[in-house]
Amino acid sequence: MKSTVLSDLIRERILMGFVVAIAAFQLVLTASGLTGWECPLLKLTGWPCPGCGLTRAVLALLHGEWKKSLTLHAFAPILLAALALIGIASFLPQQQRQRLADTVENIEKRTRLSAVLLIGFVVYWLIRLLLPASLVLVTQK
Repeated sequence: MKSTVLSDLIRERILMGFVVAIAAFQLVLTASGLTGWECPLLKLTGWPCPGCGLTRAVLALLHGEWKKSLTLHAFAPILLAALALIGIASFLPQQQRQRLADTVENIEKRTRLSAVLLIGFVVYWLIRLLLPASLVLVTQK
């Protein structure tokens, strides 16, 4: 498994811009009451994917509704922090962006943060699938 996901992303300005633009577009669509991208896994199987509820959870977090946000998806603060870091990094001059990427890479390698978060994300998803109350919260609109 690649251990430096975030630092690799920070090194690629165009890819960062694309990720932030897509995330912002999804958030704006949902905040406006329009339908954002629907989860293909939920639509095809009836089972929510690991990210189901993240858009609504991030929006609740942006409105200061921490409890609601964490009820919808516990990884919303992590996603919002990562998107903020990527968004800020996309505007940094090349040299500062490289220094930031080097720092983030060092943290990722030392802590195996990407692997820990990925495993945590999947475990959290499995727990939500196995607990009926969680499944109801995820699929509610």
